[in-house]
Amino acid sequence: MTQWTQLGPRERELLAVLRRDDDPLTARDLHDAVASRGDDVAYTTVKQTVDRLVEKGLVDRGTERHSGTTRHRYCFDAEAARDRLVPEIEAELRTVLGDPAVERIVVRTEHDGDGGADATTRQ
Repeated sequence: MTQWTQLGPRERELLAVLRRDDDPLTARDLHDAVASRGDDVAYTTVKQTVDRLVEKGLVDRGTERHSGTTRHRYCFDAEAARDRLVPEIEAELRTVLGDPAVERIVVRTEHDGDGGADATTRQ
């Protein structure tokens, strides 16, 4: 299994919040973003979850001084995550679906990326 398929719903939610924001966020910022959507989650749960994402190498954590204490700011590095996750996902797909299916996905993805017609017309 890849790191991506091992992510829980809360981890994916926090990654999405971090991905949408250009600036690094504190755990409080993350908690407020999740709570603003009506999700009743404890601050400690958000903090533990984002720290777990740091351990998984999907989120970077920086430290800063604030009001006489130290606090962390978190950011999602999409390029680094892609570099780590895409090869793992590709290997998992090859194992499950086989090489021909993965090649079809690649052709479709490349074709969709160039703004052309549906990739199935080329096969």
